Amino acid sequence: FHVILPMLKNPGAVIAEQKQQASILFVMVENFDDHARHLGAEKLMEFLNSTFTMMDLICAKHAVTKIETVGEEYVCAVGVVPEDEQEAKDSGHTAVLGRLIQAAAEILAARKPKMGLPVTFKMGMHTGPVVAGVIGQ
Repeated sequence: FHVILPMLKNPGAVIAEQKQQASILFVMVENFDDHARHLGAEKLMEFLNSTFTMMDLICAKHAVTKIETVGEEYVCAVGVVPEDEQEAKDSGHTAVLGRLIQAAAEILAARKPKMGLPVTFKMGMHTGPVVAGVIGQ
């Protein structure tokens, strides 16, 4: 909501915020090309929907903000919304980061075969300053 309101008030304006301390989790479905060849278009979309919906639910449970999905990659973060910034101010970024780590661990634990295919993930994380914003319309 903190990003959408300025977009509604001033359509077309560039929206950018500097965040001094955020943590971003990148999750990629490993061997995605093999899955794509094996499943076909409709089943591939079902596979991605099932996988990313599971990640959405885990992130919501841990108050982690979903940023985007691109192809086989899921990106989520903490420290980018006002509630996270207040929690970090009150308790330190470690408390906020803990929620992201819990979500990452739960995503890894939830990987089970889907549609007869083994599911494994590659994960990476960045912690530090970021620029958050909206690009495009």
